[in-house]
Amino acid sequence: MTEILPTVDIEPFSIFIAVVVLGVARITWRTLANYKGTKFSLVRTITYFGVYITLGVAFSALSFLEGVPYWVAIPAIIIVTASALWCYSYSDRRISFWRTNNGSLYFRGGVLMYVIYLAGFIARLAIDVAFIGPSMFDFTSIIQLSGSALYASIATDLLLTFGLGLLIGRSIRVMKRYYLIQRGIATVPNVPVLQKVPAW
Repeated sequence: MTEILPTVDIEPFSIFIAVVVLGVARITWRTLANYKGTKFSLVRTITYFGVYITLGVAFSALSFLEGVPYWVAIPAIIIVTASALWCYSYSDRRISFWRTNNGSLYFRGGVLMYVIYLAGFIARLAIDVAFIGPSMFDFTSIIQLSGSALYASIATDLLLTFGLGLLIGRSIRVMKRYYLIQRGIATVPNVPVLQKVPAW
């Protein structure tokens, strides 16, 4: 008798890949915009902040279901906390604000944090696509990673966690600078200070 193997519906997988591609494209666009300078929006900043945290936490949680030991959460928490604190201080020297002639507030800087987060996100996604594929949506029989796949998953999780911490620190610094500007405690020039403040 021929054994009938269970089939996996690839439609959710295809939709997921399409959404991720659009997400990566959006983050890449956001990275380039921050390198050149972009108009500040508090709502947009908070929205992106929430999206970055949601994606980072979601992929980390999925890793534990795929066989990553729970003790990995300890170094992950340490990394995200330490990188957020460090970036909060570091980004203060890398982020610049300025106003245009019509009074709009623009800012730039801290692009390296986006690059690290994007690299971690793509690497983490590649692990699931390469070793699990469409079966990542079959929650009735979750595939357990082992060997090199497991180690690769742990490494990319920690990289993603590091990038997430950097973006958390950067976002908090940006919002604090905006608060100080709105309260009149900090002043901004009318032209971008591009030479004095590196975009990275």
